[in-house]
Amino acid sequence: MATVTEKDIIHHLKEKIKFHQNEAKRIENLLSAFTNDYHTSRSRKAKSEADDEEIDSAPEEFVKSSRKANDASGVATASVKPLEIPEKYTDDLPIIAKIAFALNEIGSGFNEDIANTMAQYEPKSDAKKISKQISGILSTLKSKGQLNTEKVGRKDKLSLVIPA
Repeated sequence: MATVTEKDIIHHLKEKIKFHQNEAKRIENLLSAFTNDYHTSRSRKAKSEADDEEIDSAPEEFVKSSRKANDASGVATASVKPLEIPEKYTDDLPIIAKIAFALNEIGSGFNEDIANTMAQYEPKSDAKKISKQISGILSTLKSKGQLNTEKVGRKDKLSLVIPA
């Protein structure tokens, strides 16, 4: 049976802090877009780059509605930044990189399949614990559009987004 170390917990919490800091920054940018007329003060190129960055980190509902509006107007839509796949699996990798590596190995699979693949590279770990540990992260990656999903019954079969 594998144990979760303090190092794993600290690393996971640091990743959560980074995520929430980025989310807070994105929300501040959106708020300032509504309260200030900052879109008109930037050049067209800078505005486009900033909008693409905001869309990459926006919730999926916002991205879908923005894409529908852009598709209707004929403006090109922003692409989602795919996950980076590490060359090899090491204990030092962030959990998202471990997930990307495992998904790259199996092609596509459910949460349990990804956890089982990760457990193969972590002999002291338990696939069930890994499955619980990664379920929230997989949900976040799915909502950001960084993972493809296919509904199979009540479960989502996940795969990596292939760069265009």
